[in-house]
Amino acid sequence: MKNIFYGLAILSLIACKTEPEQTKVANITSPEDYQKYLDKDESGMVDTLKIEITQLKMEAGEDSTRIGHNARIAGKLDKLFDLTGDVDYLNESVRFRESVSRNSYIRPESSKRTLAQSYIKQHRFKKADSLVNSFTQDYSSVESNMVQFDIALELGQYVRAESLLDSLRDANSFNYLIRAGKWNDHIGQLDTTIELLERAMTLADQSGNQYLQIWSYSNIADYYGHNGQLEKSYEHYLKTLELDPYNTYALKGIAWIAYSNDRDPEEARTILEAIQKRHPLPDYNLELAELAAFENDMERSMELKNKFMKSVDDPAYGGMYNAYMISELIDAGKTQEAVDLAYKEVSNRATPETYDLLGYALLKNGNPKQALTNHEEHVIGKTFEPVAQFHTALILKANGMVEEANQFKNELLETEYEMGPVTFKEIQSI
Repeated sequence: MKNIFYGLAILSLIACKTEPEQTKVANITSPEDYQKYLDKDESGMVDTLKIEITQLKMEAGEDSTRIGHNARIAGKLDKLFDLTGDVDYLNESVRFRESVSRNSYIRPESSKRTLAQSYIKQHRFKKADSLVNSFTQDYSSVESNMVQFDIALELGQYVRAESLLDSLRDANSFNYLIRAGKWNDHIGQLDTTIELLERAMTLADQSGNQYLQIWSYSNIADYYGHNGQLEKSYEHYLKTLELDPYNTYALKGIAWIAYSNDRDPEEARTILEAIQKRHPLPDYNLELAELAAFENDMERSMELKNKFMKSVDDPAYGGMYNAYMISELIDAGKTQEAVDLAYKEVSNRATPETYDLLGYALLKNGNPKQALTNHEEHVIGKTFEPVAQFHTALILKANGMVEEANQFKNELLETEYEMGPVTFKEIQSI
């Protein structure tokens, strides 16, 4: 789902990608289904967590070796970040986890693995990789191998990722199935991804573990959307909210359905503005900017994009929003800055998706031949993401390869819901 809002010689490989089921159904969303979730107030939960953190800090005092206290503080700070979107809570949580890791001498693997997962959340993938490698050379549990797989996939180390996944194979393991699903999504096998996630969802339901159920429902809702099964997507977002009434991710998914399928930007805006008040992540401004662009209010759209860029200029975010920033720099005409940031992002994690952003930035900076070389080497046939296919078509066309560009365009004509009406107009004009 375009990140919910916003993830040649090898052309024959693209034809192998599973075609989505284009089940366009009008007016899927209905406000009475989710209105009660828009009115949820998390302030009580936030205040309670703050009080608990203060108490734990007082008990720990200046003693940085209080592992149990510091681990609990880190966990509560992490919850505060999830509830509020305030990145300072995430960064403070990581500092406490680093303290726990430094002072853990009994079962240090567990604390280091948890710290690595926090680094992933910060998009510090190489640091996470280095940390996990520091102990898995001598001993590694199944849990640590799973984190290694996650990191390898984020870094574009696909041979290593596939090898790790093979070593974890267990058809009765929830954690294996969701990672196998992610791998099949990477290689363009959407039907297989959904099948694996449905099996994982069955295991989650059988376990009665609400955390696993919430994860299953919200993630499979995304993939149903990718596959054009929009009513099932909507149904599973609602199932997520039944278990977790504060789940902003599910509400964002419903907002996308209201916008992209129902063509109801007013309702999508109502949802987004409601959750933005309690969970003010910077990227909500990009989602609202897209709605404004759909309504041809370009002044408002640009205002919201500028607001986003100002927000993520805060060093506290590190590289968490680099991919978004590259696209916005291109749209703002700051193409050399976009190229520079894209090179930096590729050095952080060399995936087909980051190389795609680099190629697109090169194209917009007046270097179509360099962009083509980049895409031929690093993108084409290596990712099946519609955004990358769109950029590839533009690059091919700019290099006079109209027939090849049209092959990509024909694929993209099946992605109207996923790409959204604004981008779909651009696709039609290729």
